[in-house]
Amino acid sequence: MDETVYKIALGALIHDIGKVVQRAQRNPFDKRHGQWGYDWLKNLNIFDNNVLNSTITHHKDDDGVFNSNTGLIWYEADNLASSERIEISKEEKGKWNIYTPLVSPFFKVRNPNDGSEKLNTIPYVNVEKKFPVFTTFTKYEMNKEIYQGILDNFEEDLRNISQVGITINNMLMLIEKHFSNVPSITAEVFIDGAENIYKHPDISLFDHLKLTAAIATCMYYFYKDKYKNDWNNRVLKEEILNSNENAYILIGGDISGVQKFIYTIASKGALKSLKGRSFFLELLTEHIVSELLNELGLTRCNLIFSGGGHFYILAYNTAKAEAAIKKVINQIDNYLFNEFKGSLQVHIEFTSFNKTGFSNAIPVWQELSFKLENAKKRKWSDKIYNLIKIEGQSEDCKTQYCEVCFREDLPLKEIQRRDTAILVCEPCKSQYDLGRLLSGVAKESSCYIVKSSVPINDSIKIGDYYYSIEFKKLDLKEELESVYVINNQEVSNYFHPHSIYLPIGIYQHKNIEELSDTADVFGIERIAVLRMDVDNLGKIFSIAVPEEDRTFSRMASISRNLNYFFKYYLNLILKGNFEGSLDIAERGVKNVGRMLSVVYSGGDDLFIIGHWLDVLESAYDIRRIFKKYTGNKFITVSGGITINHENYPVYQFALDADELEKSAKNGGKNSLSIFNEKRVVNWDKFQKLLNRIELFKGYLENGDKCLTLKEKGLPKSFFYRLLSLARRFNEEGVLILPKCAYLISRIKGDNNEINLKIKEVIMTVDKEEWEVTETATLLILMMMRKGGIENA
Repeated sequence: MDETVYKIALGALIHDIGKVVQRAQRNPFDKRHGQWGYDWLKNLNIFDNNVLNSTITHHKDDDGVFNSNTGLIWYEADNLASSERIEISKEEKGKWNIYTPLVSPFFKVRNPNDGSEKLNTIPYVNVEKKFPVFTTFTKYEMNKEIYQGILDNFEEDLRNISQVGITINNMLMLIEKHFSNVPSITAEVFIDGAENIYKHPDISLFDHLKLTAAIATCMYYFYKDKYKNDWNNRVLKEEILNSNENAYILIGGDISGVQKFIYTIASKGALKSLKGRSFFLELLTEHIVSELLNELGLTRCNLIFSGGGHFYILAYNTAKAEAAIKKVINQIDNYLFNEFKGSLQVHIEFTSFNKTGFSNAIPVWQELSFKLENAKKRKWSDKIYNLIKIEGQSEDCKTQYCEVCFREDLPLKEIQRRDTAILVCEPCKSQYDLGRLLSGVAKESSCYIVKSSVPINDSIKIGDYYYSIEFKKLDLKEELESVYVINNQEVSNYFHPHSIYLPIGIYQHKNIEELSDTADVFGIERIAVLRMDVDNLGKIFSIAVPEEDRTFSRMASISRNLNYFFKYYLNLILKGNFEGSLDIAERGVKNVGRMLSVVYSGGDDLFIIGHWLDVLESAYDIRRIFKKYTGNKFITVSGGITINHENYPVYQFALDADELEKSAKNGGKNSLSIFNEKRVVNWDKFQKLLNRIELFKGYLENGDKCLTLKEKGLPKSFFYRLLSLARRFNEEGVLILPKCAYLISRIKGDNNEINLKIKEVIMTVDKEEWEVTETATLLILMMMRKGGIENA
């Protein structure tokens, strides 16, 4: 990397550290935050003076801002990255309260279906990042002791990581770790003495520093290229500060063919193949992002978003940049076509914009989205002949074919699946091996993805590089291009100078080897799949945010935080060991964990497979914690759960769950479809379902991996008859009174309170009540079955 780019980016990353230092002082206003930052960082003796200067040269009245092009860049980048800064009108009064807390980045999102409806209470971010308590509607004040603790922890990590060497990547990780819940600004705005809550600070210091660094490097490349003869000879004040040129481009990438690629596999080795294929797409996305950044000479600060098969990069608008993008497109196209014969393609487009795009980012994103959608309509248009050409059959495939993807054009290799050997093609073997290695993630405290120019252990090759999964620190080797640290921000894991923090939705229970392991856990022996995503996502990133609030910084922050929930926090939720984790059958989920595996998760959606009860409980936990995470009732999720036996085709599982997810959305959204399209439960009414199950459990107790009837309680036939009665009412609207009377006569037991409530459940003509009863009764019966056989 260009040494100047490194110093500009690093300077931008630390330019506002003084805000944290200032807030930790007894007399914070003795100095300006820039000076506090400069003095504190200088005392550490870690950073070069040229880098430190950013702290005291990023405001218009700072000495030296207008004396160098670097100072101008830091100043202008800081302004563009903070386009959401408050402009106080004549009717408003502002005050600086350095201890005001950060507001949820989702606060500005209004009702996507009614833009006039907005939140009237502020969701404040929990500065301690205590899972799963993310937001609170009770305002609390930070204090200097809290900030001193944050600063002390940051300093300790910074000193430790400096032993390896300060890089943009490890600094980015540290700033995210320590400052992602710290407000960038602390101004509060008042009208007639009352705070205008809609102008409360909602951008974190981390998001501001990262975007400032991204913009600063783009400005350096653009203006140095445009004014080649002047860059080193004069200060370009007018050119940099008053330019309306399209100096920036937003690059977007979208992988097409994902659904077919992941799910079109046989049942043989299904789980490892699923995990491996999904993880391969993560690696592919990361590989493309890395290639683009390297060719452009940019840092990961410029990676605005990556998840769910999509990515966005902020870059500079020069001929060199365009050539670099085209070079990477050509390389990736050739690799994917040769490897997968057209089943996977990455569409990469870009759009240029000027600095107004930072104050209103929506037109930029919309234009880029339009280009990407058009590109998908021209899939492999430059390789039509090769696409329709009939491939010759491999010698290995005269009588055989790949038993996972069914290809016949590649040599076959053998893989061992417990007691059975199966023949697969080389790509499927590599993906299966990836899935096999991923099964060890739950058993290890640390996990790394190593990128190298030469093979290391079991590697998968993408382009010119090899990627392998490691669970221990490798010896430092020159050929290690990068070491990705998965879901872990402990400094001790960043032993390599090219270490990169990478959150990934990767959870899998340590006892799962094959899909069949997830079936026989509790109750009926079945596997379920959950597909879930955020409702109204398109509107959230457009009309749901007021036009004056659609800054580049805010939209990037919303994207990052959504992605982080599905990539990082999902892993913690699925473990099921936190306070409040749902355990319907009281089977000790906190101790044994959930028998689940994440197939993919990122962006705004997920696909989970595993034991049916674990899947159902996890769906509830995900929604409940997501609501706490955003602090915004208008941002909801919907999902669909399908259920079947272990040999049911994976692609059919995927299709069924997709249809049920659509049913949940068509039913008003903010809902979950449970097992079929007619059984749609709104999340706000899910507690009623849980209460009904709890009522029925009053007649049951835990047995060996199932619920059993208590002595002198109800017969099992009672629940079957109740289910039949519920279905009849829900389908025909008819209540069969003689059957109701018979059921009531069968109610036994000494608990008169429960008996009375059961009678009330039966003697009702409320359709919603009967819908709840049908679902609750079905789930009770499923928990009463052991394996595939009824438990008498």
